[in-house]
Amino acid sequence: MKRSILAVVVLLLVAGLAGCARKELPTRGAGEPTRSETPQADPAELTVPNDRSASPTGLPNLGAPAKTTSLPQTYTVQRGDTLSSIAARFGLALDALVTANGISDPNALQVGQELRIPTFQAETGPSVQLLPDSEFVNGPAAVGFDVTAFAAQQGGYLSQYSEDVDGQLLSGSAIVDLIVHEYSVGPRLLLAVLESKSGWVTDPNPDGATLTYPLGYRRGGYGSLRRQLAWAADQLNQGYYDWRGRGMTAIAWGDGTATGYDPSLSAATAGLQYFYSLGATKAQWQTWIGTGPESLIATYRGLFGDPAQYAIEPVVSVNTPLPSLALPWAKGQMWYFTSGPHGGWAEGSAWSAIDVVPDEGYLGCQVASSWATAAAPGLVIYSNKGQVLIDLDGDGYEQTGWVLFYLHLASDGRAEAGARVEQGEPIGHPSCEGGIGNATHLHFARRYNGEWIAADGPLPLILSGWRFHSSGKSYEGTATWDNEERSSCECMEADYNGLVADR
Repeated sequence: MKRSILAVVVLLLVAGLAGCARKELPTRGAGEPTRSETPQADPAELTVPNDRSASPTGLPNLGAPAKTTSLPQTYTVQRGDTLSSIAARFGLALDALVTANGISDPNALQVGQELRIPTFQAETGPSVQLLPDSEFVNGPAAVGFDVTAFAAQQGGYLSQYSEDVDGQLLSGSAIVDLIVHEYSVGPRLLLAVLESKSGWVTDPNPDGATLTYPLGYRRGGYGSLRRQLAWAADQLNQGYYDWRGRGMTAIAWGDGTATGYDPSLSAATAGLQYFYSLGATKAQWQTWIGTGPESLIATYRGLFGDPAQYAIEPVVSVNTPLPSLALPWAKGQMWYFTSGPHGGWAEGSAWSAIDVVPDEGYLGCQVASSWATAAAPGLVIYSNKGQVLIDLDGDGYEQTGWVLFYLHLASDGRAEAGARVEQGEPIGHPSCEGGIGNATHLHFARRYNGEWIAADGPLPLILSGWRFHSSGKSYEGTATWDNEERSSCECMEADYNGLVADR
């Protein structure tokens, strides 16, 4: 169906009406880059960990082989791309890219332009499995793990550290807990990565170069533990969820070679291989993702023992029963579908979230009068900073079973932690509270056993019969029910993106 001219005018006037911000996502600190914007750090600035543990052996292959995406033959130019950066990404000489596309002016790239990528051979990387997926996510294996007690026992710099976060002084352990909660990355994994890059967990006096940038990511505004861990968690998620279904390209090295991912890898291992390639030389990468004394897995084993003891496989099965979910607002009301599937928490995570806004006209950041409601009965286990988490199995843990995630709910009137809610019961008013949003709206997503569940995947998001689909691009998608279709749009047009909760 075609949008009216009026709707297009409204869209131009109030662009960003009610969606999570695309340049500065509501769950991402201001200025924190997406993957495509992330510059490659100078390898000289990355800290190689000290020898702190014995060399381990790899885990056996876990689960069914993941599917990989073949090396692309074309590439669509994104904002911030240069020919040099594109050539480096695919392990090509700049001249080869220019020649393949008949480019006369290297400075005339246009966003959306398609470039042909010449065929090249990429070697296949290691197949040794580093971690089970259940250790990568903040899932059932993490229940009961106490970051504060563990850090104190180790006696490293982390146990002494504190930092102001949004006007509140938090300990180093509390910051780790915060990132674990927000990004749903496993606490032991995050501590092992921090230790492998800086020694902060066990060394009370780590090298001075790591005090400001403990994860080795040197960029203005990232000189704090919170920002370093947030960057690392998002990049770890990027690799994990790309492997889960978005597809991964080969790792391009500065010497013009490239390394592909072995198709038998677990998602956790693929995520680690991706993360440790950022800003690294091939030699550094091989050290970190290998099994020698300076590897990540050696560091992990030195802290926590054999990761196989924490394996709960599969974390999510394609046979996992879907809960019956309703559109999260009152029956009879129309809300507008403003953004298609995108990151549940920052863009590294699965494209599990949709954005909707009530039919109240342009709100800016004014709190909506309409109520967001519980999409299913459950227990409210978290209510803070614009977030409400509803645990559907009622055991009180965000790491187990189905959890519904709401973001941008105003504090006034928001359901309190510990409350049991029924389907359709009011839980809060949409606003801009929590993260960075460019207008009042509701951000809704799902997790299962700590894993962000893609809205358009084997366990699809279905609300009151409306099934949500991705276009293949973040924020863009559709919703279908019977013969009806709605398209995500930062506009308000009933027959284009309006959804009525009538079932």
